[in-house]
Amino acid sequence: MSFNRTPLSANVPSTPGDDSTHWFGWFWFVSSQIWPRVFILAFWIFGHGWVRDSFDGHWAIPIVGFFVAPYTTMTWPLMWGLTSNGVHGLEWVAIGVAALLDLATWIEGGQLIGGLVADARRRGSPR
Repeated sequence: MSFNRTPLSANVPSTPGDDSTHWFGWFWFVSSQIWPRVFILAFWIFGHGWVRDSFDGHWAIPIVGFFVAPYTTMTWPLMWGLTSNGVHGLEWVAIGVAALLDLATWIEGGQLIGGLVADARRRGSPR
């Protein structure tokens, strides 16, 4: 008994109407918007004052960061409270990576929204 099987390949040709990569982009974007905010809220509720203390009691900075730069806002209290009451040495690398993730999220969101606008114009949808 012999079975003829086509070998699996990652090089699947895409068609112009294929939205699988577009779907994954939206999944990544929405996920990257939700999870850091969940962790910030968890830090705020269960973090023994890490968020308040790490921002010197200023409430406006974490609120703005919650909406604008959630990865950086999430990483700052974590790095601040891990080893000392401050961000020192290699902890700045984690803050930098978080800032890059925030930047990548904003860029990805802009590209996805730009793709929606381009698709709407191509289809002739009313503005």
